[in-house]
Amino acid sequence: MATTPDTRDALRPRAVDYLATLVGALGISTAPILVILSQAHPTAVGVWRFIYALPLLLPLCLLRRSSRLAFRRRGWMAIAGLSGLFFAADLALWHHSIGLIGAGPATLLANTHIIWIALIGLFFLGEQPSRVFWLFLPLTLLGMFLLVGGGVAGIPHTADQRGLVLGIGSGIAYAGMLVCLRLAQRRAPIPPESALLVQVSLALAALTLIGRAEHSLPASLTAEQHLWLALLGIGVQFGCWLLISGGIRRLPGHHGGMILLAQPICSLGLAWWLLGQALSASRIAGALLVLIGVAVPLLREARSS
Repeated sequence: MATTPDTRDALRPRAVDYLATLVGALGISTAPILVILSQAHPTAVGVWRFIYALPLLLPLCLLRRSSRLAFRRRGWMAIAGLSGLFFAADLALWHHSIGLIGAGPATLLANTHIIWIALIGLFFLGEQPSRVFWLFLPLTLLGMFLLVGGGVAGIPHTADQRGLVLGIGSGIAYAGMLVCLRLAQRRAPIPPESALLVQVSLALAALTLIGRAEHSLPASLTAEQHLWLALLGIGVQFGCWLLISGGIRRLPGHHGGMILLAQPICSLGLAWWLLGQALSASRIAGALLVLIGVAVPLLREARSS
């Protein structure tokens, strides 16, 4: 696709893109809380979050003329569908790694997406992260390590090799999902809901097949469980990811990944506030390190652009 001056201006990041991505990241921080409250099987959670999001995405795409016209354009739907497959893989791998090595280490490994996004951008998309990004990356990783309960003695869980592989795989899949979602919207001038409709549809189909294979579907759920899953699908999957997908399409790939690190920090605070989970000094320190490691490179790169 040829890049004209108008195209470059259209893809230039704006303050509103950073704000939309940040608000979306803060919103998806409620997802782990809703998953815990639902007490449903991990695969069933993934399936129902997409089922509740689709009835909102579909009419939005039908009502907006720009969304309808998007499906007449070529070059983006395959990539958006691939992002859905990556999303399904991310959820499946992450949930299974939790059962093997615990929620803390699994979350740490899933949030290595920032590294994989930077490497994908560097080797495949021609996006060169600044020296400041690489300089502060170890600080960010240290903060993430402390956030999940790490200390001098290491992560307080038995590190099963298969669990570690699945956790790293979830981080790579998460990075692949974000990169493909952004690329789909850069291939053609399409609104975020069009890309999300294709992504969610493919993710739902993939997770349904996974659930059938592991005999976790169909799942019998109570009305209360459906309430929490409806909030997950409508608030997080529809509302928050609409903001994120609209924001990241103009941002450099590693910028979007760094902003999304606000999710585990906010999730930690919500778990302490709503669920009474312990909030130690080391985890508070980890949150501060992540904030510094994310904020400084973003501000430095924004000033130099």
